[in-house]
Amino acid sequence: MIDHSPYTRTGTGPNAVLMIHGIAGSPGHFRDLVPVIPEAFSVYNILLDGHSGRVENFSRSSMAKWKTQVADPLADLFARHEKVVIVGHSMGTLFAIQAAIDHPEKIPRLFLLSVPTRPWVRFSTLVTCLRVAFGKRSRPADRALAGETALELTPKLWKYIGWAPRMIELLLECRRVTKILPQLTTPTQTFQSQVDELVSIRSCQDLAHHPHITNTVLETSGHFVYSREDTAYLQKKLQELLQEI
Repeated sequence: MIDHSPYTRTGTGPNAVLMIHGIAGSPGHFRDLVPVIPEAFSVYNILLDGHSGRVENFSRSSMAKWKTQVADPLADLFARHEKVVIVGHSMGTLFAIQAAIDHPEKIPRLFLLSVPTRPWVRFSTLVTCLRVAFGKRSRPADRALAGETALELTPKLWKYIGWAPRMIELLLECRRVTKILPQLTTPTQTFQSQVDELVSIRSCQDLAHHPHITNTVLETSGHFVYSREDTAYLQKKLQELLQEI
């Protein structure tokens, strides 16, 4: 069972790590990365509004609320720490990039998973979403998708109509941040998944020529689930990054 609860930890040193999950995700997405963060770092692994409980909660939230939920703890971390590294997944990477552009003096590194410069949805993913909504859990893909969200999915499909504005907001934010990506000066490590269900592998083209981005393709991982080998690789790279701060 994945723990979707937000997580905070006060470190012994002057720096912190802020972790921002993706759309319909939760702090549990970083469950394999939190344990490798050195004790010297404070950790703030947030749960965005509307990303737990009934699906209606998601409909009632907004991109504006999510941005505020990132900006407020970030301001608090800036006040109490010298530097803040941001770890982001999917939609969370968009907030991380904007924060680094706005505060390059306080954010020394970004560690980003599945940057959605080119969002898309595989047909098989839509099928999996429907299966999970109707309580099907027989396939590994079903269990993986169901396990990654703290939302209580329902077969009452009309309750997802309110998700449309949130998805439109997300697509607009993807486009906006992609346009301002050249403004990023913070050293950034990105990891795009070869078999990502929600982000096209062609997104690597948007990252490849950026002077401050080092991109790696995770050959055997998807948007939500990473292979054992890729998980170990991500843990190693995050440890190395934090050792440089």
